[in-house]
Amino acid sequence: MVDVNVTMSNHQLSEREMKILEVLLLNLSAQTNAQITKEGMALNPLEKKRKDEIFHYQLAWQSSILPEQYQQIQEGLSRRFTNAIKMCGLSDIDIKFKEHSYSNR
Repeated sequence: MVDVNVTMSNHQLSEREMKILEVLLLNLSAQTNAQITKEGMALNPLEKKRKDEIFHYQLAWQSSILPEQYQQIQEGLSRRFTNAIKMCGLSDIDIKFKEHSYSNR
């Protein structure tokens, strides 16, 4: 399991715009997982504690993924999220990953 937290400082997004952006990032997460693990993944929402948080989800797999897969997912999500935010004409994002449990199969 890993928590993914994306923050954007000084944004002036409406609730609707934030929801649209959140759905975009969820779709990118699912697509990245499908390409790398070819297995299902749960996307569990976590509480957004600050106004600058635009995405806060826990990604969980039924069985542990390999370290190489985790590294590829982390790199893929960072790249795709950053590119998507730029394509939306937004900036100043920070992406954090917090790993919870992880072991080889």
